[in-house]
Amino acid sequence: MRYLRPDDLDEALELLAEHGEAAKVLAGGQSLLVLMREHLVEPELLIGLSGIDALRRLEVNGEARIGAMVTHAQVERDRRIVDGWPILAQAEAAVSTVQIRNRGTLCGNVAHAFPTADPPAALIACDARIHLASKAGGERTVEAKDFFTGVMETVARADELITAVSLPPQPEGARGAYLKYAVRPLDFAIVGVAVRVVVSAGRIEDVRIGLNGAASRPLRAAEAEAVLVGQTPTRELLAEAAQTAARHSDPLDEVDGSAAYRRRCVAVHTRRALERALGMEGR
Repeated sequence: MRYLRPDDLDEALELLAEHGEAAKVLAGGQSLLVLMREHLVEPELLIGLSGIDALRRLEVNGEARIGAMVTHAQVERDRRIVDGWPILAQAEAAVSTVQIRNRGTLCGNVAHAFPTADPPAALIACDARIHLASKAGGERTVEAKDFFTGVMETVARADELITAVSLPPQPEGARGAYLKYAVRPLDFAIVGVAVRVVVSAGRIEDVRIGLNGAASRPLRAAEAEAVLVGQTPTRELLAEAAQTAARHSDPLDEVDGSAAYRRRCVAVHTRRALERALGMEGR
């Protein structure tokens, strides 16, 4: 196996175009190196991104743009993200340990598409977009809700690099929460729920619900959202939406829980996340 460290984005894309499936991109390495250790991937070439300064930028100008080399910890602690997109900051704070967050990157997490990783649900709830680039196809943008297709599978092609994740300004008055259920805080989520909701004149005007652990990929719970929109929030309504999210889930049977158990967890934690976002906990 060879390791190359390109100096700019064009060079990185040329290497991906030349080597395709035989190459893997190394950002923080907190996902990729585990897969290599377990011999789940055995690349012939590692393309290190640490020399590309343009990918280290976290810019906020109306929308936020988070480059491929920005770490979980940077996103978690950036006051602009905490204030403007608190759901993502909460999800980033839930990622494994401080050591992992200091090395791992948000874009690397997205690229590896673990269905129980924390950030994807929050990205879905925030209407995030994934930015891709390749030598042959140029640049394109995919909505987070459409990016994940299966276990460690995305719409990205072998010659494409995730260059950034962007977040549009959140609706005025939006409230949110990310709720994770795991055996230990450092573990992947058994279920993770991200909720963004807007209430106007006593009714739910807009809502987004992102789910981790509810299927082979992160999901947007559109059916549950439809239950809520236009309605006055009550405990009974939130429970109905949560049950709808569970019915439309298709979780995997895994060592941490059966599909039936995970589906029950989806219902419980979706309700709790909605209650938290709406300030209805303990009422």
